[in-house]
Amino acid sequence: MATLYDLTGSYAQIQQMIEEGADDLSGILETVEGAIEEKLEGYAMVIRNIESDVEGLKGEEKRLADRRKTMENGIKRMKENMQFAMSSTGNQKIKGEKFTFTVQKNPPALKVLDESLIPNRYFTESKPVLDKKSVLEYLKEHGNMPGAQIQQGESLRIR
Repeated sequence: MATLYDLTGSYAQIQQMIEEGADDLSGILETVEGAIEEKLEGYAMVIRNIESDVEGLKGEEKRLADRRKTMENGIKRMKENMQFAMSSTGNQKIKGEKFTFTVQKNPPALKVLDESLIPNRYFTESKPVLDKKSVLEYLKEHGNMPGAQIQQGESLRIR
């Protein structure tokens, strides 16, 4: 029978193999010497350790996602301020030493005001989902449709 020290080392190896992504774990239980009860207890300890690590990783993922979102919002606010400053001074293009700043029109986008006013032929048959692309094409050709309109925005481009 294996000693507790031997079993501990074996289970540490098993945990490392799992963390490294080993695919075939079927033969691992047989490689560890000792009574089945000890093996099951050892496996349970490895599982608890890994579950603890997983929870820690989930928390870190959320923290990093929150940090990323904060940074993205900061970038958005800075660009909006830059665009406002350019628009309020009447500048559409400013060439700097390293960058060129341009306020350009975005591609036309669809703004749905009331889906119930849009004809049924613009909804898919399988699910009642509005086919926004065909509505936008219709609006570009004909100009108006009840319940929808074309929205043209502007945004700052930095090159």
